[in-house]
Amino acid sequence: MSTISIRASSGTILKPRLPGPGLAERAALPEQPAAPDAAALAPQSAAPYCRNCGAPLGGAYCADCGQSAAAHVLTTRELIHEALEGITHSDSRLWVSLKYLLFVPGKLTQEFIAGRRASYLPPFRLYLVLSVAFFLLTSLTHTELLHLDTDAATDSASHAAPQKTPEESCSNLQVNIFGRSDEQQRFRLACAQIVSDHGKNYQHVVVGTMPKAMFIFLPLIAFFHMLLYWRPRRLYAEHLLFFVHVHAFAFLAMAIVLLLSALGDAFKPAGATAVVVMASIGVYMPVYVVLAMRRVFRRGWLSTFFKAGVLFFIYVTVLAMTLAGVLIYAVWQI
Repeated sequence: MSTISIRASSGTILKPRLPGPGLAERAALPEQPAAPDAAALAPQSAAPYCRNCGAPLGGAYCADCGQSAAAHVLTTRELIHEALEGITHSDSRLWVSLKYLLFVPGKLTQEFIAGRRASYLPPFRLYLVLSVAFFLLTSLTHTELLHLDTDAATDSASHAAPQKTPEESCSNLQVNIFGRSDEQQRFRLACAQIVSDHGKNYQHVVVGTMPKAMFIFLPLIAFFHMLLYWRPRRLYAEHLLFFVHVHAFAFLAMAIVLLLSALGDAFKPAGATAVVVMASIGVYMPVYVVLAMRRVFRRGWLSTFFKAGVLFFIYVTVLAMTLAGVLIYAVWQI
């Protein structure tokens, strides 16, 4: 072992250096492991880039799109939990949106125009959810949105000529659209198809086409509504947003009517109550539109009632033209 020595030079006191191991002793000591690299300490499961948008990751979530850095294939339990959370919460925006949509006419449109949007479902998503729910209910409750009575025509034809086929029954069909009769054969073939299966395939095509036709109908009716409120001028998008919410309410109201009708058929004691509630909804729907127009566009009652009357006439006319287009289009699809 080396000894401790203290030397004084020019009045300076040197601090003693502690003895350390000699060369032989140092050689006998076990080697110490190297300090781990900081990159090696990082969790291997964390991806350096977001799997959704490709942005560099700097934490547990992507700063660009918000996706978790630990993205993995969901287990069945996680998938069910996510589905239930989406239904019950939908960020909780679904239930808040439905409450205002049903009970406060025009509130959602007013909130979106004012820029308060984070608490509600986006308008077109709400519209799609309720329209899909309505058409799903029509299929589950076996509701006929279009009824074609071909039995009377076939019965009368059977009395006159019992051996007539559907093609022969429609051979005298005459159709003139805008003075043109070029497609007589096409309509006669469609007529024969409708008679042969009592219109089931035709109804299926019409009901399947209606949601697509509404995406043409909505912009048209919004344009005519904008003309009613020309001064002071409002953005076209505000009128379109208004009708998206109004039609979302209409789908919700009709879905409730379908449920009440099915409930009345299943439980006879509840039938009378269901009829009263359905009649109340039928009265509430036009009142709803007037209240929504007054809330969103802020006009007096007299002006609102006048514009609502004009709107009703325009709405029925454009809707009739849309339905006619759907019915004619369905002829070419069967």
